[in-house]
Amino acid sequence: MPLVYKQFGVELMYPEGWTITEEMTDDWPRTVTLQSPNTSFWTLTAYPANYKILELIDFHVDSLREEFPDLEVLESKEEFVDARLTGVDICFFYLDLLVEAKIRAMRTPSMTLVWHYQGESREFEAMEPVFSAIATSMLRTQVQRAE
Repeated sequence: MPLVYKQFGVELMYPEGWTITEEMTDDWPRTVTLQSPNTSFWTLTAYPANYKILELIDFHVDSLREEFPDLEVLESKEEFVDARLTGVDICFFYLDLLVEAKIRAMRTPSMTLVWHYQGESREFEAMEPVFSAIATSMLRTQVQRAE
């Protein structure tokens, strides 16, 4: 049975057994991270609606690049749950493991959402349907609010 997270105007479902960490302050941005029992994670950061999506994506990529300088980054645009998403697909090596990550972003009337999910490549492949289900549950509530 999935669990429900509902804070700061965002609602999403996530699997049992995952840990949740919130980085909440009175100011924006607001961040929640869902950690799988293994190494994969899914992080959502919510910014005010007036933030520019491409600048936020660059900020998130640059943050990763500080830690992992040899990132490979490919731009991505997609339609997902009736929403237009902008983002990047990323891969890099950590120790001797290939790590895959995706960053996606969209603007709603009340906020700009950026989510980042990643894992070791074999785990990522197995977890990607779960990551998509988390994003779908979040986007369904955001798209319904926008209508």
